[in-house]
Amino acid sequence: MSVLAPKIPSTPMANPRLQTHRDELSLKNLSDEVVAGHIYSKHRDDDTVKIDVNNYISFLESIFAHVDQIHESSFQGHDGHVAFSEDSYKANVTIDPPLDILQTISIKLAFKGPGTEKAHQTTLEILDILMSYPWEAKAILCLVAFGSDYGHLWHLNHHSHIDPLAKTLANIHQSASLKKHLDSFKYRQVVFSSRSLIFLCLQVIKLMNQIRLFSKFDTKEIPELASALRQIPLFTYWVIHTIVASTAEISSYLTNTEGQSQIYLNELNERLNAILNILGDYLNIFQEQLGEINLFRWLIDHIDLYPTEITLVVSKLLEGKVNAKPLINCSTLMEEKIEDALREKNVILLISGLEISNDDIRALNLMYDELKREDNYKIVWIPMINSQDFDEETRKRYELVRSTMKWYAVQYTTKIAGLRFLEEIWQVREDALMVVLDSKSKVKFSNAIHLLRVWGNNAIPFTVERANALLRKNWPESTIVKFINQPRLQSWIDQERSIIFYGGKDQNWIQRFEEKVVDIKNDRSMRDAGINFEIVPVGNNIDNNNASFMSRFWITQWGFFVVKSQLTGSSASETTEDILRLISYENENGWAILTVGSAPLLVGRGNLILRVFEDFNRWKKNLNLKGFPNAFQDYFNEMALQTHQCERVTLPGFSGWIPMIVNCPECPRFMETGINFNCCHGRNPNN
Repeated sequence: MSVLAPKIPSTPMANPRLQTHRDELSLKNLSDEVVAGHIYSKHRDDDTVKIDVNNYISFLESIFAHVDQIHESSFQGHDGHVAFSEDSYKANVTIDPPLDILQTISIKLAFKGPGTEKAHQTTLEILDILMSYPWEAKAILCLVAFGSDYGHLWHLNHHSHIDPLAKTLANIHQSASLKKHLDSFKYRQVVFSSRSLIFLCLQVIKLMNQIRLFSKFDTKEIPELASALRQIPLFTYWVIHTIVASTAEISSYLTNTEGQSQIYLNELNERLNAILNILGDYLNIFQEQLGEINLFRWLIDHIDLYPTEITLVVSKLLEGKVNAKPLINCSTLMEEKIEDALREKNVILLISGLEISNDDIRALNLMYDELKREDNYKIVWIPMINSQDFDEETRKRYELVRSTMKWYAVQYTTKIAGLRFLEEIWQVREDALMVVLDSKSKVKFSNAIHLLRVWGNNAIPFTVERANALLRKNWPESTIVKFINQPRLQSWIDQERSIIFYGGKDQNWIQRFEEKVVDIKNDRSMRDAGINFEIVPVGNNIDNNNASFMSRFWITQWGFFVVKSQLTGSSASETTEDILRLISYENENGWAILTVGSAPLLVGRGNLILRVFEDFNRWKKNLNLKGFPNAFQDYFNEMALQTHQCERVTLPGFSGWIPMIVNCPECPRFMETGINFNCCHGRNPNN
């Protein structure tokens, strides 16, 4: 398929009554693949010799503008001297061209016979002459050579009435012959028209040069740039080919010989219009992406680094402009201007898809009620919806989710302008993200959704200082206790009793564990020593909502781990090791946590915990000396050294900061990282 297929219908200047030409070859014989083969067999991108393409373009526009005035005068039958305005002389553009190169090109262009094959061979020869120039420079230098020769002809013709030397030279060059063809369709198609081939060549060069200006950007920022730049050599070929063919047509007027076929000129016209369409499409894309790049850099400069009014930052983040659309107050369903709603407020940006969990919504509503008392914070929901999915079904889903909220929401059809910033800097992924900013757009906490999931309203005001204070508690208090429905638990914790929290996916393991506990508790050595411990199930026998319950449980463990790792660093600590060890058991048959009060002693895999209980007779002799928790822990550690099992942790698609380096919870090594691929066949993975 041709890379030059026009993306939108072109309106080429073509004669509907096509003429035939003896022995003429169609441009179809010069496919893009054939042309590219010729070009790349000898040419590569080369900018050894640089020129100011924009200055050369201005120079040509000056020549063509003056020639057009002479054209118009001659076309209307006025052969007298054209009076150019004073501004024309002031605006005259000067260049310092490589004269030897231009002269060589002029010789190559001069008096070539008609036809595709001749133009093709001449084009390749001109490309060889210009080998050390960039592609746009190749095209503009060839057009300058044409423009200089063409301007010279009309200059002689213009002055031949008042200057004997000009008249003599005009006779030699037969420049007067051009006037005979001013009203012919082919002449106008080649040069004497605003949509002529030469005009189109100049337009193509302009657009190619504009595209080249974007090459200073990374292709990651402008993904289509590489594709556009790859086509510049091919477009340059067709510009030069068209100049060669147009020069041959004009030469035929001077020598009164056969010119180009109408089919050939029409095909060139269609080809250049197709190229213009493609370049125009690329530039439209690049201009849009340039706006995104500038917005991305502005957001980086103004969020967290440079004090900026929160109302301006939110407006720019949403729509890339100062006056974004009003927000919707979900409590009143009324629209409110961003300036009125958020001025001088701390702002919590909730960024999520339409799949935000009901658990998160419930926690956010409780948070909203608490924050509303002092009215220092405002919450804004930014729904992440692909603009291609703006259909009726998605709108209904958006309205359903919005109906569960009390705070502000961004309007449904808003295409988030700062999407790149959200994805690259704040790292929005599948999961919800909650960013807390003060009234001057300084980030107070970038990952507050985890604070909310673990500590709820206790995390308010969502600052690093508050998070550190919460982390100083024993982690089971934050992540385990709230999931326990045991009235006496707090009393046991206060008495610093030995407690084993346990759970797992296998009910057989749960049953075996509980039976062993009964046996040990009834053991005479335990009774004689007056030693006891408590067991507390997590997530078992809780109606029919155990899956949802345990999902919240594991999300909480992850939340604590992420916050702890973010604030204290990714290196291993006793706390992060313990909770990561627990997380790695999420899909195990069983697991258990031994604590004294709320202080954790060990976290173990189910089979190892069960083995410790089964070997009770081997370590019960240490009960009097060490007590139950230490005797249990010592024997557990002894057994752990004799077993080996790889640890696997699959990090959910959390948004925001996540640890990229994780210590193994069982040994001092770093865990290997990899990639997991999942497919749910279009179904909700939670069903």
